[in-house]
Amino acid sequence: METVLVLTISGRDRSGLVEQLADVIAVHGGNWEHCRMAHLAGRFVGLLEVSVSGENQQELEAALRTIEALDVMIAVGELGEAEAQGHFDLEVVGSDHPGIVRDVFKALAAAGVNVEELSTKTTNAPESGGLLFEARARLAASTEVDRDIIQANLEAIAQDLMVDIRWLD
Repeated sequence: METVLVLTISGRDRSGLVEQLADVIAVHGGNWEHCRMAHLAGRFVGLLEVSVSGENQQELEAALRTIEALDVMIAVGELGEAEAQGHFDLEVVGSDHPGIVRDVFKALAAAGVNVEELSTKTTNAPESGGLLFEARARLAASTEVDRDIIQANLEAIAQDLMVDIRWLD
């Protein structure tokens, strides 16, 4: 039986780290499926989905935990059928300040929207010299959720947050 493992990794950034991780997975019969990895605050961090046969799962988990200077958290994922969902992308841009992520995603959650992917960053604003906050999200919602209602809820908070919120097609 096939098992899906979700790995959360974090370690001091160094050359060869991804290769070492990939080698351990391959040697133990795992298949590298999906991942997101980034350099954050001097650390290399990532999320990784690996499939492995049930008979190799324990050996793979043990081997992953022995990679030098790499913190690894492992969770068993679920295989199952997803409900019918519509997918859409959203972008948020505005002057950086605390609470943007909380308020935008609170409105989305209240509307029954699930966040499948989220990427955020801050950069220096070209004209003001302040920080500019940018977020991109891949969202999913039941096909029964009314996108116009979501749009209205977001527009209602965008002015208070001083951000632009727009759908990406």
